[in-house]
Amino acid sequence: MNESTAVLQACVDRYLQAMERLTAGLRPGDGILGFGNDPKRSPYHMDFYREVGQAAERLAGEGRGAQEAGEAVEFLLTMGQHQGDGLTRPMLEAAQGHARVLIPLLAPERAGELARQYAACYPRRRRLPVQSQVLAALEKRALGR
Repeated sequence: MNESTAVLQACVDRYLQAMERLTAGLRPGDGILGFGNDPKRSPYHMDFYREVGQAAERLAGEGRGAQEAGEAVEFLLTMGQHQGDGLTRPMLEAAQGHARVLIPLLAPERAGELARQYAACYPRRRRLPVQSQVLAALEKRALGR
């Protein structure tokens, strides 16, 4: 794990730990009909989303090498599949959009490889708009643009 992916993994770890603490304190019926503590409306979700965005911007601004950027992009694109659960997976997948700032740093061959893998994981019928945008950016970079 390189420095870029370590920074991103730390963001994910903090988010998963915060959500674990939150759900550990839930009582039966919390969140039903909007009463009690609804973990789906927790501010931790948006805190995580902003933190990953800031980390990706910082990594892109530091001008990481193509290999390190490739590993960071791959981490962002696969973290929803490898980490989290039913409560956290949607935000992990939404945060994939932050990979767009790192995609221009990729080598075209690596971008093409990631585009093929990403398209296989997220078929057109299941793709969210952010995933379509990420795939389009990967395909564009694969063409050298």
